[in-house]
Amino acid sequence: MANNVEEIRLKRFQFLIKLYEETGGNELASVNFLQLGERLGFSHPETDRISDFLIGEGLVAFITLGGEIGITHRGIVEVEKTLSKPNEATIYFPAINYIHVEQMIDSQIQQGTNQSYQAFTYSINDLGAITKFIADLKDQVPKLGLDGETQTEVKSDIETIETQVKSPHPKHAIIKECLLSLRRILEGATGSTIAALLVQRLIALLK
Repeated sequence: MANNVEEIRLKRFQFLIKLYEETGGNELASVNFLQLGERLGFSHPETDRISDFLIGEGLVAFITLGGEIGITHRGIVEVEKTLSKPNEATIYFPAINYIHVEQMIDSQIQQGTNQSYQAFTYSINDLGAITKFIADLKDQVPKLGLDGETQTEVKSDIETIETQVKSPHPKHAIIKECLLSLRRILEGATGSTIAALLVQRLIALLK
């Protein structure tokens, strides 16, 4: 029973952080709540229960009658508080040591534990995951506050990866070097929660 409760709490957080990611932490942006749940691998009834809870707590709000939801100021604060102090639990969520925001079947969430280790990898050969990451990165680059030269570098790495992914014989060493380059750039975007989320996804891709 306890494990089931913790799983529910973790899924609620995964839903909230995915909403945060897709809206860019913008209270005025919105996404369809059922489609967001589908991207996490949740069933519609499960998504209904999760969204009802988050709405009841004031972390999420319906924007339109068509199912568009947005993250509230309170929800943004909760996400950023948890990400900035992953070893500390909040009122709503347990301590999080590592979160990868993607589909639930490709995700891992680990709670604060004592002398434990948990690992998850995609593999550098997972071209589908790399393609999805690059698509998301392209959407987020304008929000990272990078200077012109750094943006040009990011664009170059992205174009190289896209070329390799489309190749009938992709060179994984080249893809890895470009991902490492992107990781260094994103780690340098201090103070950006979006960059921090992207770095976590890169770590999973590079293992």
